[in-house]
Amino acid sequence: MIHSGRPALLVCAAILLSSCGTSPVYRGSGIRCSGGHWSEGISSGSGPRTEGDNKLMDEIDSWMGTPYVYGGESRSGVDCSGFTQAVYRSVNIEIPRTASQQAAASKSVDPGDLRFGDLVFFNTEGSGISHVGIYIGNGFFAHASSSRGVVRESLSKEYYSSRIVSVGRFME
Repeated sequence: MIHSGRPALLVCAAILLSSCGTSPVYRGSGIRCSGGHWSEGISSGSGPRTEGDNKLMDEIDSWMGTPYVYGGESRSGVDCSGFTQAVYRSVNIEIPRTASQQAAASKSVDPGDLRFGDLVFFNTEGSGISHVGIYIGNGFFAHASSSRGVVRESLSKEYYSSRIVSVGRFME
């Protein structure tokens, strides 16, 4: 028997911390938030192919290990969309600040056409786009994890493959 609300509070906190944040999520048209069906069509895609891709990868690598800070936008602490915005800014591409805004502004990409530098959007909170990472090739993406900071992750991990909502492109 539970005598206080503490265990429930800890569970709720863990759920909130497992995602990018609790900011408003995109609920617009054009993106279905059904998750898992995306994992079936995602191609493995290759890594960097051009000089611009290499510069983007160098920037991504330079952020590895940066701690997670909700709302953060610097190397002392960054959240998921702050990370993607900063990486794109390093190659002179300005993108919106939040994951949902980035999804709405990007060019929609079929999962089979996924390529290096595309943004991968996730529904981690159950109500729309709430997390974003950058596809780096061979089935991996880089993102700001709320528990581990900026890391590389496999899209084949069930947690991510079941929560993919869409893929967007800002680099042609």
